[in-house]
Amino acid sequence: MNNKVLIAITLFLTACNGISQMPEGGITKYADHLYLDDSQAVLENPWKEGSILNSYSLEKTYSHVIVMPNSIARLMVELDLQECIAGVCESEYIMDSTICAMVADGRIADCGNSMYPNIEKIMALKPDAILVNPFEETGYGQLEKMGIPLIECADYMETSPLGRAEWMRSYGRLFGVAGKADILFNSIAEQYLSLKETVARTSHRPKVMLDTKSGSAWYVAGGTSTISRMISDAGANYAFNDNDRSGSAPLSFETVFEKAQDSDIWLLKNSTASELTYELLESDFRSYSEFKAFKERKIWVCDVYKVPYFEMTSFHPELLLGEFISIFHPEMSYGRQFYHEMN
Repeated sequence: MNNKVLIAITLFLTACNGISQMPEGGITKYADHLYLDDSQAVLENPWKEGSILNSYSLEKTYSHVIVMPNSIARLMVELDLQECIAGVCESEYIMDSTICAMVADGRIADCGNSMYPNIEKIMALKPDAILVNPFEETGYGQLEKMGIPLIECADYMETSPLGRAEWMRSYGRLFGVAGKADILFNSIAEQYLSLKETVARTSHRPKVMLDTKSGSAWYVAGGTSTISRMISDAGANYAFNDNDRSGSAPLSFETVFEKAQDSDIWLLKNSTASELTYELLESDFRSYSEFKAFKERKIWVCDVYKVPYFEMTSFHPELLLGEFISIFHPEMSYGRQFYHEMN
């Protein structure tokens, strides 16, 4: 794709176009917070059921954008839209080789921290729109005062893996590559559902727990979260699948231990440059060694600074599902690129 390619997108605030509730129908099949048809994309407010977060209409062309979510920047490369990226945030955490090369030679600008972006640099780039992650009860600071359309990317609030991935169909339409996005998503959905079917009737369903405590609290993913749904689809039982939250909940160590102490498998994300080991985990908090998965050496680690977990799994859940199946059911092997056994 070259610089002459135009992006078919226009931003209209809900207050301007009069939409007050989610339309019915549309072409999406899995997404709960997105209505999509050939003329508009309507975003439901994930924090306030029944209300609209924003809506977008395909009526105007743009040539380049600032992309703050790294997962969407990588998706744009996959859809051959990299020349439309004027800037990104926190490029030091991006692992996609195409984007890294374009940042290195100055074709894509690093606009600083996504929470506190470099406003002067963004203004100098003269972007046609800025793709941002919305958060509950927070605004966008100086970004809102710049007069540049903000495209709110709430895909991360979906409660199913395919629901989140389906948002690529919205982004494809916003950028004028609807057909390419649909083909990619349909392939991903087919692979995901095929993998899910392979373990649908398995009698062995190991119990799985996630992560570690942070300070005095252990932030536990809710039972209706995307990761909980994927663990179930991979033929296992999440230790907190009876929790009705889609986000995370801060729990005490004692509460987590009571629910998860007998978990067969423990999945961890390591965000440090150091290798995480059983010895280091126990030295950090001795009571971790009381969990069954620790005692039986059934802990798996994802080094998020070394592998593109956050960039890839948002829109390629079939890759993570296959890996989970390989971990939960070793007799089935679908390859691994994110997790490894802890030493």
